[in-house]
Amino acid sequence: MAHSVQLDDLDLDSPDIRTRLRAAGPVARIILPGGLAVWAVTSYTELRQVLADPVTFVRGWRNWRALATGEADRAHPLVGMLAGVESMAASNGTDHRRARSVLQAAFTSGRIERLRPRVREIIADLLRRLDRPGRIDLKAEFAWPLPVQIICELLGVDKGRAPFMGDITTRVFSGDPTVDDDARAFLGDLAGGKREAPGDDLTSVLVAACDRDGRIAEHELVDNLYLLVVAGFETTMGALTNGIRALLTHPDQLELLRGGRASWKRAVEEILRWDTSVALLPAVFPARDVEIGGVGIPAGDPILLAYSAANRDPAAWDAPDRFDVTRAGRGHLAFGHGVHMCLGAPLARLELGEALPALFHRFPDLRLEGTDEDLGPSSTSPIMNHPRRLPARTRPL
Repeated sequence: MAHSVQLDDLDLDSPDIRTRLRAAGPVARIILPGGLAVWAVTSYTELRQVLADPVTFVRGWRNWRALATGEADRAHPLVGMLAGVESMAASNGTDHRRARSVLQAAFTSGRIERLRPRVREIIADLLRRLDRPGRIDLKAEFAWPLPVQIICELLGVDKGRAPFMGDITTRVFSGDPTVDDDARAFLGDLAGGKREAPGDDLTSVLVAACDRDGRIAEHELVDNLYLLVVAGFETTMGALTNGIRALLTHPDQLELLRGGRASWKRAVEEILRWDTSVALLPAVFPARDVEIGGVGIPAGDPILLAYSAANRDPAAWDAPDRFDVTRAGRGHLAFGHGVHMCLGAPLARLELGEALPALFHRFPDLRLEGTDEDLGPSSTSPIMNHPRRLPARTRPL
């Protein structure tokens, strides 16, 4: 039997969610704000099993039984977040493989490695801007502009539109029902511009796959652009922000890195495990009645993927709540697992692996100056996990 967790009485981005989900067992029954009941897989082993079985656990809002029967409130933010989305993240089987193949070549390790000089160039410019007296916000001035500038260049978007893209992402994750029309109008204009003047960017690749190759339909073109915008920088920004905060609040671990007694590569993986920027991700739906962790779940019930809880599962990790940059191996689920594993994982690792050592090398006296309010949750979304701000000083007073 699953334990129920009431989330409408919680600060949705607080670590209390992770603690309470883990305490509820490998599978929890979650009551979301508004009374919507869903499931969450919270343990490492069971979540990995779900992610590895895309035949039993399918994607796409059309598989939500209560939505099809009218039992689920279509005005609920979670419904609005899922309904109508036809991107590769919400597709299955041959449809998923077809859509993913369009972008797969653009996210190979070799292609991403060729971005390293540009990533370093952007980082160096941002660090120069941070080198000044007074307080700075490392989230707004470093962790946000790096990934958003990279995704703008990859998609062929003018960097002046970055704030608008950031606004779209924030509204999506908070369940704003008005965001869809604004986002689709923007992305439709972007695709139309690339039809008239193709470039060396991912938007042009998708347009060509639609118009020339017929590998994706028009609605899939826009939905996959939507996915790239929403997932393309918010997650990396959150991971970078969380990583800086973790190292500044664990000076012993930072000293290991500075002294060469631990590797930055391992530190990046520990940051991704210990404080993943994606806490809960909706959703998969059982194609048949199933049992997970001893709990029976009916076909068509939504299951949230509780990455944050699973990455602190004591059955999978020794002292999981301890931040340890010497911890060996990857193994975490910050990027998912299986056929839907995040395409952007190599890019995120590249950005984190370049940004963190560069920041701490440039500013050996860097220290946080944030209040509890500053370092508190950035939104009321249960999906994303990163602080509101990250105030600091790069120079001693």
